[in-house]
Amino acid sequence: MPTPDPPARASDDSRTRYIRPLLLAAVAAFFVYHGWSPASPLQLALGGVFAILAALAVTGRLFVPRHQTVAINIGISLAFLDQVFAGLEWDAMGQALARANYWLLGPAFAIVVLTLFLRTWRWQWLLRSVGKVPFAAAFRATCLGIGANMVLPARAGEFLRVFALGRATGYAKTAIFATLVIERILDGLTILLLLAGVMLLGVHSDQLHYLGIVGGAFYLAALVALLVFFYRQAWLVAIVRHLLPANWAERAIQLLDAFGDGLHVLRNGRQLLVVSAQSVVIWVAIALSFYPVMLAFEYGAPVPLFAPFLLTPLLALGLTLPGAPGGIGIMQYMAVLALQLSMATTGAVLAGDFAEQAAAFSVLMHLSQAVPEIAFGLWAFLSAGLSWREVGAREVRSVT
Repeated sequence: MPTPDPPARASDDSRTRYIRPLLLAAVAAFFVYHGWSPASPLQLALGGVFAILAALAVTGRLFVPRHQTVAINIGISLAFLDQVFAGLEWDAMGQALARANYWLLGPAFAIVVLTLFLRTWRWQWLLRSVGKVPFAAAFRATCLGIGANMVLPARAGEFLRVFALGRATGYAKTAIFATLVIERILDGLTILLLLAGVMLLGVHSDQLHYLGIVGGAFYLAALVALLVFFYRQAWLVAIVRHLLPANWAERAIQLLDAFGDGLHVLRNGRQLLVVSAQSVVIWVAIALSFYPVMLAFEYGAPVPLFAPFLLTPLLALGLTLPGAPGGIGIMQYMAVLALQLSMATTGAVLAGDFAEQAAAFSVLMHLSQAVPEIAFGLWAFLSAGLSWREVGAREVRSVT
C-alpha cells in the first residue's frame, strides 16, 4: 500500500509526537516520587534516566518512536516491579524461595501443558469456518504463538501464530486472524464472568471494580464492533468504495471479505455455544494451574480455593496493559494483589513475612507458566521448520 504523502504524515506527527514523551515523563515522575522520601538511590536514578529519555523524545534526536515505545513498556514493567519488591526484606524472600515446595511445580507444569491442548481444541472449532485444519498444525501454531508472547514484545506471538498456521495450511491469514479476534473476545468475556463470580463470594476492592468496568466496556465494545462488521458488511463495503480510490478499495474489500470468512462462527449457534463452553473449561484449567504454586509457600494461613480464580482475571486484564515481554512486573503485581485480597476476605492472620512470601510466589508462578510455554514454543518453532529470518520478516506481522 502506498505511504501517506509527507504533509499528511507531518500533520499526524504534530498531533502525536508529545504522547510518548509525556508517558516517559510520567514514568520518571513515578520513580522520583517513590524514591524521594525516604531517599532511594535506585528509584531516583531510574527517575533520572526516564527524565532524560523523555527529554530526548521531545527533541526527536537519537531516539526514534519505536525505541520510545520500548522504553515506555520497560518503564511500566519496572514501575509494577517497584510496587512489589521495593521495601522487601531480601533475606526473608530468599528464605521463602528456599523453603518452597518445588515438587508442586510438577502439577502446575502438567496443567499448563493441558491448557495448550485445550486452546488448540477450541481453535480448531473456530477454524471450521476457514477450512479443515489438522490438530497437529493448529497445535504447533498455538504453542509457537503462546511461547513467543513470553519472549517477544507487543503480543507479537499472535501474528506469529497466524503466520505459522497460514504457512502450514495455505489458508488466508486474514481469515485465520479473524478467528483469533473472536477467541480474544470470548476469553475476555469468560474472565469477566470469573471476576464476577469471585466478587459474589465477597472479594471487593476499588481495583477490582475499576478493572471489571474497564474490561467489560472494552470487550463488550469489541463484540458489538464485530457483530456490526459481520451483519453489516455490505454497508461497510459501500463506504470503502465511496471513500477510497478504486485500487485501494478493491484491496481493502478483499481483506474485509477474508476477515468476514473467519467470523462465520457468529452465525452458527451450536458452534458458538461449543466454543463458549470450551472457553470456560480453558480458563478454569488456567486458574487451577496457579493453585499448586500458591500451596508451595507458607503465608500463615491456608490459601482459599477461590484465590486462583481471582488471580486469573487479574492477570488477564493486567496483561492488556503495555509492558515488557512476558508481562514481567505486571504478573508479579497481580499475583501479590490476588493473594492480599483473598486473604483479606477470609480474615486470616498472616505471617510476619507475608509480603516476602507473596513476592516469592509471584516469581515462581511466572516461571511455572513461562517454562512450559517457552519450551513447547521452541519445540513448535523447530518442528515447523521456521527460521529466524522468517520470524523477523515483515510478513510475519501481516495478516494479509
